[in-house]
Amino acid sequence: MRYLLDSPLFYRLFYNIVGGGKAHALFVSNYLRPREGDKILDVGCGPADILKFLTGVIYTGFDINAQYIKSAKENYSKVGNFFCSNIDMNIIETLPLFDLIMANGVMHHLNDREAVDLFKLAFAGLKKGGRMLTIDGCYTKNQHRLIRFILSKDRGKFVRNREEYVNLASKVFSGVKTELRDDMLNIPYNHLIIECTK
Repeated sequence: MRYLLDSPLFYRLFYNIVGGGKAHALFVSNYLRPREGDKILDVGCGPADILKFLTGVIYTGFDINAQYIKSAKENYSKVGNFFCSNIDMNIIETLPLFDLIMANGVMHHLNDREAVDLFKLAFAGLKKGGRMLTIDGCYTKNQHRLIRFILSKDRGKFVRNREEYVNLASKVFSGVKTELRDDMLNIPYNHLIIECTK
């Protein structure tokens, strides 16, 4: 299953079955809240299907999966710029400052040091008053066993609880807000949305 999800075709099939479109729509309208002309950086953009829910923005996506980036370019080249690469401080310094930086489903793939490095990268890449948004699976107290099982089978090996995610973000950002959701997919699942303001 994990191997199949590296394919944009199977990724989109899975995305549609579990209700990924609903999750993206809720994330954009309730949390990202982009304004016309906002510069947005998407770290780990995948095939960039979130662009179905973004209009009037200047979008840049990075992902290390060449198949995802090829698909993103085929489908969204008119509304976004895409790069098949890791993003680091050397790269972020060559880019314009962003109003919004998002890392959707990324943090649970990173160990603690890598996660803090990504928060530092976002801080460096944001305009004053800009925001970083993340959304990841999250362990909770008294969590239903089915949700815990699904989370345990994720491709990411670093699914955390709320306090652990917040601790990492707070090493870089002083303004950190979170919201836990259990209604964003068609399957039982707990998402944690983190909003960090520069």
